[in-house]
Amino acid sequence: MIMPSISTSARDALMVRLEDLQSQREQAAIESIPPGGSGDAADHAGNVEALIRLEELDARIAALQVQLQAPVSDAPKAVAAEIGSTVTIRFEDDDETQDFLIGLVEQAAAGVQVITPTSPLGEVLLGARPGDKLTYRVASGSSLTVTLVEIAG
Repeated sequence: MIMPSISTSARDALMVRLEDLQSQREQAAIESIPPGGSGDAADHAGNVEALIRLEELDARIAALQVQLQAPVSDAPKAVAAEIGSTVTIRFEDDDETQDFLIGLVEQAAAGVQVITPTSPLGEVLLGARPGDKLTYRVASGSSLTVTLVEIAG
């Protein structure tokens, strides 16, 4: 599978998120240090919670590191949808358009809906160009069709 490229702004956002997660991981690592054999059950429960949090952070950091391996596209305006693109789509039988960011949940910002690149809609959007009609299957098994109206970058 060819790894799609990401925009410079998407890469920058991922780097900021990665630094934040790494900082959270450092704190969780400190909290996961056992209290030297002393303490009550609550101290040990806090240790277990910190270890679980540490595992979750490690998984999220690893996912971001994989995304950051994608080549960076410095094109001012995307010709085809890629990770980091903000796309405007229109669902079949709907007059309204909707904007989405193709990326990771970590890239979400206030008011921005994210479509992950591994979701059914995200998969058909990657590489698509404005005007393309795309059909994908949802969890229920039915198919939906969207038109890619615009790519903002």
